[in-house]
Amino acid sequence: MASTALAESPHSDLAALVASAFGCDGVLAESMCSEARIRRFASHAVILDAEPSQQDVHLLADGQARLVADSLEGRLVVIEDYGVGEVIGLTGLFGWDGVPAQVVSVGASRTGAFAGHVFVKLMNAHAAIALAISRMLVTRLASANRRVAENATLSAPGRIHAEILRRARSGEAMTIRPMPVFSELALALQTTRESVSRAVSALEKRGIVKRVEGGLAIVAPHRLEELVY
Repeated sequence: MASTALAESPHSDLAALVASAFGCDGVLAESMCSEARIRRFASHAVILDAEPSQQDVHLLADGQARLVADSLEGRLVVIEDYGVGEVIGLTGLFGWDGVPAQVVSVGASRTGAFAGHVFVKLMNAHAAIALAISRMLVTRLASANRRVAENATLSAPGRIHAEILRRARSGEAMTIRPMPVFSELALALQTTRESVSRAVSALEKRGIVKRVEGGLAIVAPHRLEELVY
């Protein structure tokens, strides 16, 4: 997958996102933006490659990104997803993390890119930035631990039910918007698209979920939770 990123001057709207993401005031946010380069990526473009020489840190300003790797069987595996306001490339800040994976954009995306050494200086100089990064890493570690536990203890349908429930709870009115793409959900859960399709169809027939305009609504969350285990 080839990168099609274009460099341009930082946009003013990035400052508000920086302030929100790092819990800092406007002055510090503007100072951080002065160190950033705005980068735009086409769908499926590589944001960060698996090369140890790449040390940029990206704040995702628009779109979605995904950390992916190839399994020994040659199957694409989704390791982690990133949304707006999340920081990408943290594990490579202090040298190559040894993970043969790359971050790709899911749809068109825009980031604020910081050189790795510049970002480390910002963390050293400002406690708010260092604390925000610590919280992000702890959240990701908890998510990774949950994934490992679910892969070890849940069946494929159980993992699908758990992910649908989790996504609905993070949305409004227990509804996943936009409608989840079954193939992408299968990649994230290390199962097949057919398994996801069967699981969702079964939930619809039992009246636990229903398709609504632009999404999937959970009608009976307690019943769905019972199906996880």
